[in-house]
Amino acid sequence: MQTPTAYIWHSLTRRDFLYAAAAAATRGAAGMRVENSKGTKLSAFYGDRALFEYCYDRSRPKPYIHPLFLPNGDCVSRDGPKDEVHHHGLMLAWSALDGFDFWGEANPTPHGQIVQQSLHKRMQKDKLEIVAMNHWVADGKLRLVERRAIFALPPQDEGLWLEWTSELTAPHGASLQTGGHVYNGLGIRFITSMDGAEVLNERGTTGIKQANGEPAPWCTYFGPLAQPGQNGGVALFDYPSNPRHPTPFFVMNKPFGYLSAAPTFRDGFEMRPGETLTFRWGVLSYLGRPEAATLNHRFQRWTS
Repeated sequence: MQTPTAYIWHSLTRRDFLYAAAAAATRGAAGMRVENSKGTKLSAFYGDRALFEYCYDRSRPKPYIHPLFLPNGDCVSRDGPKDEVHHHGLMLAWSALDGFDFWGEANPTPHGQIVQQSLHKRMQKDKLEIVAMNHWVADGKLRLVERRAIFALPPQDEGLWLEWTSELTAPHGASLQTGGHVYNGLGIRFITSMDGAEVLNERGTTGIKQANGEPAPWCTYFGPLAQPGQNGGVALFDYPSNPRHPTPFFVMNKPFGYLSAAPTFRDGFEMRPGETLTFRWGVLSYLGRPEAATLNHRFQRWTS
């Protein structure tokens, strides 16, 4: 396992590096910057444009991203809505880790907490990386050690691109299961204007029922924004080295919109002592309606 105090610079493909550099050059003197509200959150900007906030307050059940912004500055995520208070923007969570719930918060089952141990950031003009070490703790026992890296590029014509990598190590072994729920993994709760919205995946599937649980390299959820006449969405991408790639995606649009990369949709993981599962996901927030060719090109550029 890598040292928790070291900065670990994410490896870009040459194409992505050139693309990001070109995008930064066209925007003049603007660059990536971060404002740290110590003990609560990091706010990421490109120049004066807000990109996202990473919330890491140790008193909360889990760290997560909210708000996640679209290229026009609109927020596309929700945090703690009354119907599902445990939904926190873009979050990683599981319902059953060694029998403890790291997803729910108000339900009567035994809960765990994802507690941040350290946080580092590294910036250049055209890229930002946040690296956190987290402990997944339940009943006074360390269940998982997570190294989490969130990587961001400047806004591009296609949208705002993030990468979320989580290395999950089970020091004593662990049972990572569904808990009877298929949505566990990296997921996002959408704003209310996108309730009842649409889906598209790499296979060309556009029906919610068919797309729910269908394995694919990417899946996107999209629909109307708060401003009349505007549309937008978020696409999640599954890296080829991920366990069970292409991953099943969970998606629903009623009574609310939710999308997650869900590697335990059908089966859990039994982790041996010291075993590590590494998940790497891409996240693209964009305006308009999605085009499959654009998302396929983004996936190919990311993985080549």
